[in-house]
Amino acid sequence: MQKSNSIFLKNQLTKFLSEIGIENFFTENPDELEYIIEYDPEEKQEAKTNSDDIMKFWSLPERVGKRLSLNEVCDSLTTYKNELPLWIKLALTENSKVLKLLISKRFRKMPIIEEWHVSNEYKPILK
Repeated sequence: MQKSNSIFLKNQLTKFLSEIGIENFFTENPDELEYIIEYDPEEKQEAKTNSDDIMKFWSLPERVGKRLSLNEVCDSLTTYKNELPLWIKLALTENSKVLKLLISKRFRKMPIIEEWHVSNEYKPILK
């Protein structure tokens, strides 16, 4: 299956980092950075679907906590059903060339993400 949301996610991350940034950190070229995927520790709700479980137990464990390129992150965070994490929070690390992505354990199709992020043009990225 085509993972078109991988391209969408890359565009959203690029737009967010160049327009909004995090904690006074902006970049014009997110491809120059490395990214670390982690589950958001503030999320209280557990995974609810088979896709969520597949990502949590089989697809993401080898990627979580490792430094990845922007393309690797976007491909890793797009499920076989073309779903994305319900939200993604960005955080700085001690290394200025590495960003942390705190992701939801719940992966959803675009209509649900759009509904959840009604007034957020950077969906699924939270400000």
